[in-house]
Amino acid sequence: MVDIINDTIDFDRYPAGVQDFATIRNENMVYVDKTAYIYKLTRKSRSFFLSRPRRFGKSLLLSTIQAYFEGKKELFEGLAIYDYEKEWRRHPVIRIDLSTGLFNNIADAKNALNSALTLCARKLDIELTLPDITGQFQELIMKAYLKQGEKVVVLIDEYDKPLLETMHQEEETYSDIQSLIRNFYGCLKGSGEYLKFVLITGITKFSHVNIFSGLNNLIDLSLESWCNGICGISAGEMVQYFHEDMVKFGLQNNITTEEAAAKFKIYYDGYRFSGDGENIYNPYSVICAFSSMKFGEYWFRSGSSQNLIKILSSGNFDLTDLEGKIASTSELMAPPSNSGNPIGLLYQAGYLTIKEYIGDDTYIVGFPNKEVMSAFYNELLSTMFPDQSGNGFSASKVRIAANKGEPDELVNQLMLALKDYVRDQTKDINTEAVFNSLLYGLCKAIGLTTKAEYHTSNGRIDMVIETNRFIYLMEFKINSTAEVAMQQINSKGYANKYFGDSRTLFKIGLNFDTAKQQISDFLISPN
Repeated sequence: MVDIINDTIDFDRYPAGVQDFATIRNENMVYVDKTAYIYKLTRKSRSFFLSRPRRFGKSLLLSTIQAYFEGKKELFEGLAIYDYEKEWRRHPVIRIDLSTGLFNNIADAKNALNSALTLCARKLDIELTLPDITGQFQELIMKAYLKQGEKVVVLIDEYDKPLLETMHQEEETYSDIQSLIRNFYGCLKGSGEYLKFVLITGITKFSHVNIFSGLNNLIDLSLESWCNGICGISAGEMVQYFHEDMVKFGLQNNITTEEAAAKFKIYYDGYRFSGDGENIYNPYSVICAFSSMKFGEYWFRSGSSQNLIKILSSGNFDLTDLEGKIASTSELMAPPSNSGNPIGLLYQAGYLTIKEYIGDDTYIVGFPNKEVMSAFYNELLSTMFPDQSGNGFSASKVRIAANKGEPDELVNQLMLALKDYVRDQTKDINTEAVFNSLLYGLCKAIGLTTKAEYHTSNGRIDMVIETNRFIYLMEFKINSTAEVAMQQINSKGYANKYFGDSRTLFKIGLNFDTAKQQISDFLISPN
């Protein structure tokens, strides 16, 4: 291990949690140059929207654009835009950051917006006189233009926080917030003659409530190929900016540089925001990993995932459908809701990403990397099966049984887990799909190599669990018998899929009784 005291690791180099462009540049922190994107963006049109997951560089992007339009040329020396730009004209910039505001109710929302406008006005040395928030926004834009004689740049960070925080509250509260936000952003249309450039960022696009109906020709960059890498870190940028850091990371963790780079790829790479884009590393996790010189679930633990987990654990959504899900553009960019199909929110929030474009406006999506998948299923386990001690069920017992070749104990643990789940849920398990989804989610969350609806030449096996030494083929029935399930395994020849495999194989038939809400019988047979 490296002697940290005497080694040359510069921990101040890593801007963990720092989102201010000037601070990063002035303090010689590492900055992955995105200014070529900014130069191209500022010449294409005037009004843009960009959706990216939280902690993915949106705030730093806006801070960089702000410095550019404020004409702070000295901060850009050595970056791509430094040679492209010749004029460096100074524009008034109104940057509204809603990420820190409280939006529990309409009064909180009004106070947060008022505070944001007041802060911007103070920075521009402008006095606001109108009483209402929408009027103040328009007043601020007009006065900024008149004061400086240049058109105004408007940058809005986390525009959707008021909506995301209230979407699960009473309908009246959510409706009031919608109207407030719609009117607030709508004033941009009436201020068009004073505007140079507008960029609005957030996690999701609430198109169904017409938040942006007042903005003419708003261009959505979220799935644009040329913007795939505008936030995050590409493979080339990892080598360009972090090669020496990777060497030191390997030394610190007693692995080679190549092994360190391979693990970074497994843990933090894999995001794609267009059909033909290259994979992108999560910038927050990369910076945090280098800053601490160890691997961790940095991005996942930096924010709450409870709303998503509640949707998935409600029984309304098939957990076996998370990996390899086929989705259209409209599904990926769909606004969040309480419906049984949260694919759009999962994608926009960064839990799923584009894996492949298969044509006809259709994509295959899945987990981007090990950090997200592992942490996601761990969170799912603690939410769906919180009690791992009261009745004898524990995740470790499931893992031990699977790895020791003890199918009876494996099934016993699954039965105990389902008792926990049924006790804590208001919705019954009433279909084979729901039953399959729950067992699959549980086994994935525990960390077992699990496949659902696994294809064979004669049909699909409901679930397969694989370890280094054992294979468990599982067929499920509802309100039938375990014998019928076992007959299907044998008649369909499901075990033939593993012909020649040296591992010990067990066939397991399970029957779930919807009236009793429990596994009523099971059969186990070695192959």
